[in-house]
Amino acid sequence: MNREESNRLTLEILETVRQAGKSEFKLAVRGLGSPPNAPNHFSNWNELDLSEYRLTTLPEWLSRLSNLRFLDLSNNKLSVLPGWIGLLTSLRLLDLSNNKLTTLPDSLGQLPSKQLDINLKGNPMVSELAAAHKEGSEAIILYLRSKAKAQVVLNEAKLMLIGEGEVGKSCLLAALRGDAWQEQRPTTHGIEIKPIEVRDPGSDVTMTLNGWDFGGQRVYRPTHQLFFSSPAVYLIVWKPREGPQQGFIKEWIKLVKHREPDAKILVVATHGGPGARQPDIDRQELWDVFGRETIVDFFHVDNKPDKKTGKCRGIDELKISIARVAASLPEMGRRVPTSWKQARLDLKEMKDAHIDIDRALKICAKHQMSEEDARLFLTIEHRLGHLIHYGHDATLRDIVVLKPDWLATAISLVLDDKKTRDDQGLVNFRRLGQLWNDKTRHQENRYPAALHPVFVRLMERYDLSYRVASLHESEGSAGTHLIAQLVPDVKPDQIGGWAEDALEGERQQVQICRIVETQSGQSASAEGLFYQLIVRLHKFSLGRANFEKSSHWQRGLVLDDDYNGRALMEHTGNDVRITVRAAYPEAFLSILTHEVKWLVESFWKGMRCDVMVPCLSPKPCLGLLEVRKLIENKRRRRPEQPCPVCNEWQNIEDLLHNAPAARPPATMELQAGYKEFLEELSGVRALLVEQHGAAMHQFHGLNIMTLRLLSKVDDAFMGIMRALTDEAKDGPRLFSLEPVSPSFFDKPKWISEKFRLSLWCEHSRLPLWALDTDKKKGVYTLEVPRNWFMQAAPFLKVLGTTLSLALPVASAATKVLLNEKTFNEIGKKLELGQKGIESLVKGGAEIGEWLTEDDGGGTESERVTRADGAVLRQLHSWLNDKDSSFGGLVRVQNKRQEFVWVHPMFEQEY
Repeated sequence: MNREESNRLTLEILETVRQAGKSEFKLAVRGLGSPPNAPNHFSNWNELDLSEYRLTTLPEWLSRLSNLRFLDLSNNKLSVLPGWIGLLTSLRLLDLSNNKLTTLPDSLGQLPSKQLDINLKGNPMVSELAAAHKEGSEAIILYLRSKAKAQVVLNEAKLMLIGEGEVGKSCLLAALRGDAWQEQRPTTHGIEIKPIEVRDPGSDVTMTLNGWDFGGQRVYRPTHQLFFSSPAVYLIVWKPREGPQQGFIKEWIKLVKHREPDAKILVVATHGGPGARQPDIDRQELWDVFGRETIVDFFHVDNKPDKKTGKCRGIDELKISIARVAASLPEMGRRVPTSWKQARLDLKEMKDAHIDIDRALKICAKHQMSEEDARLFLTIEHRLGHLIHYGHDATLRDIVVLKPDWLATAISLVLDDKKTRDDQGLVNFRRLGQLWNDKTRHQENRYPAALHPVFVRLMERYDLSYRVASLHESEGSAGTHLIAQLVPDVKPDQIGGWAEDALEGERQQVQICRIVETQSGQSASAEGLFYQLIVRLHKFSLGRANFEKSSHWQRGLVLDDDYNGRALMEHTGNDVRITVRAAYPEAFLSILTHEVKWLVESFWKGMRCDVMVPCLSPKPCLGLLEVRKLIENKRRRRPEQPCPVCNEWQNIEDLLHNAPAARPPATMELQAGYKEFLEELSGVRALLVEQHGAAMHQFHGLNIMTLRLLSKVDDAFMGIMRALTDEAKDGPRLFSLEPVSPSFFDKPKWISEKFRLSLWCEHSRLPLWALDTDKKKGVYTLEVPRNWFMQAAPFLKVLGTTLSLALPVASAATKVLLNEKTFNEIGKKLELGQKGIESLVKGGAEIGEWLTEDDGGGTESERVTRADGAVLRQLHSWLNDKDSSFGGLVRVQNKRQEFVWVHPMFEQEY
């Protein structure tokens, strides 16, 4: 670039800054020998921060920065990216979070899929792109490549018919399809899916709507929510003769809104023949409560054709309205890869309810998809609800369920079983086989025995059931399973495993997860929440070794997490009350509160979970105070706050005693007393070596101070994992660094230096090389620039400290007990790495910068260490250049659908 071009580029850059109204141009330049304001270096820039500039378009001069490796465009107002962004072939990190992007230019698909990290969080993406984003950056690139080959417009959506049982949903679907009238139509078990074609009255374009007819029995509701997804039009169906209250219209609207906040709903009254009762419904009230954008219109129809005209009253008008709403859906008319549409049609037209993965891949190959593209296609189709395929599940990855209604019907047979309900939710595998392969049913409504283990696994994946332990089943490995929705509905007189008072040395803490509607702030019901919690938390059940010791009912359960203490969870009204007793209750309280909060805010999109603490009035009071507001008032130096129920003024410090979010993070304490704590935990390791293969419960023999320390280490570790959830999509989070050169500590002003990086298994909390006894496994030598190390050092210090303290007991849960030589070698490597970090980071001030600001979330672990995402993404980029397999680590998913990187020996745990 000559001087004239450089000067012109300088003016263009400054004009961009001026238009953005910024007084300071946030620019980060790496690897340059002179200041960034030297124009002749513009073409060599490799890192640029243009975040928070309110940009609506990208300046063209960016296309000339051919060496750019990191580009931060987050928190702007970009709704579209120019095609020339694909010319930035050196890009490794592209942060597009919190913009207005619905799609990306196909040109990005030409960049290296295993080297480019794209962050799209907080954008209103079309469904296929959003599904790819959940799988990680490589999936985004693969999707864009598929789309670039050939595209086709997709005019397809779902039509969901919901409402109470026997209100005419199946008859309505038949009328919309033009099917012949059928007297005494059988009750729907589960879900039935049938297509409808409608024409957009504005453009005359034909649209295909897949009509989902949901069985109305209350026991189905928690299951049916799993299938609510967009883009969709919802029909809430009710019968006028029973009235809107009996039709639970408001409840059904809320159920939809809490899964799909932007859903479009038509309220349809059926049985509208001659002389039928007119619908008595307060339309204005419903519009006032839910808005006209949600409730589009009201209809009164007759599903039975008139004998004279042969037409169904009101159906034509309803169909036109359905078409108009469907055409208005943002994703109607979106462009998808032609090969995907063709493969989707082939799969949909198959008579089989399920096929094996090899057959599915062959169908995709017929449409010129590579195996990599085909697996991504199946994953995205699963996320969109068109089929069911768990590619990350070792048990389910070989089957593709093409008809979700077929699966829903199989599940409904279990939920409807009186014997299982009478047995308080317990059902053995033999009984399940009888339900699924009942010889009294027609052959097409029976399920072969080979599928029964798959059904069991799918019910586990849907949080409907889990296998119980030690019930002495004669059928061996098949075992007995608990169906959470069918557990006893009455609280026992004596709650097993929960004493009247805490043990000596234990503390008790109470937190309440208040579930509210996001928009109104009003208390709300999360339908089926506690059933899911019973299944999701069964690893903490008192009966995990012997089910007979379990303690749970439909609105409560008792849990145990070894040295982290015991907990009582109860569903009181719409709230979840959590009481924990332990040496350090914050750790277990953090785990449980995070589980409830995550489940509510991810599964029910229109809700949030506010963490509350109970009123401290000596008189009985049901008042609750929000932790976020307490912390805010404390910062304003207000000593007291009134209870919203009894109006008694409460001391804020006393109220926050039960709120871990208000306490200093355990991470800071562990940093301060690192050496003393490490010495104490080494004594715990000596005990484990002496009792080789010891179970976790034997930790209970330790003194209360040691138990407290163990819980704090667990809390700090889980905090790191949660803080880096997004980064785990594209690479592992646990690693250790040590300088290669012994003379490293004699070079205070080094520019770049070689470091030895070791990857760790996130399940066992041990290095890969120690698990495989292969000193080269997951170990790499990297040339690390000083500026990256300086930026990463505070986080590296927190990570290294936590790994060091977790090491002495990390192997207990996985029964991988390290020998003394390996244990000492890991310790020395961690110590060397910590020494290198401390040479740059002095004191605790810098460490504190890596702790999140308190957000009132209510759990201490939400305030633990957080790395700048760019630090870990840069590391992933370097590792990809060395070894894209990450040393053989396997990417699996936990119950929260978060990615975890584990050694292959632990893959079956997920």
